[in-house]
Amino acid sequence: MATRKLDVEKYRQVLLEEKDRLTSQSKRIQKRNSFADQSEELSELAHYDNHPADAATETFEREKDLAIDENTDYLLERINRALEKIDEGTYGICDRCGNPIAKLRLDAVPHASFCIECQDIIEGR
Repeated sequence: MATRKLDVEKYRQVLLEEKDRLTSQSKRIQKRNSFADQSEELSELAHYDNHPADAATETFEREKDLAIDENTDYLLERINRALEKIDEGTYGICDRCGNPIAKLRLDAVPHASFCIECQDIIEGR
């Protein structure tokens, strides 16, 4: 089997940029939720003026932000693990089978820790 050479520094840069983007996104969501919490406290006595649809919209937006924030936390964990693997010299190696992860997969999902075959098995496909 031919040995492949990954440009790990290119992947490190992509991962760091995505980490910065996700961290900024998470901070914006937390700031927006903090502001919403303060607004809610201030307007607690004035709910009689609010239409029920307005409250439903606020609830939906907060739940959406929570889901986005949870996904962001998950992605940040995966990115941090990929950066650790770069430092360890194991980046691009499947955590399950030990085979190389295809370059095309890493280009699409730089934080991938499983080859496509193992990912399919894990997801039950």
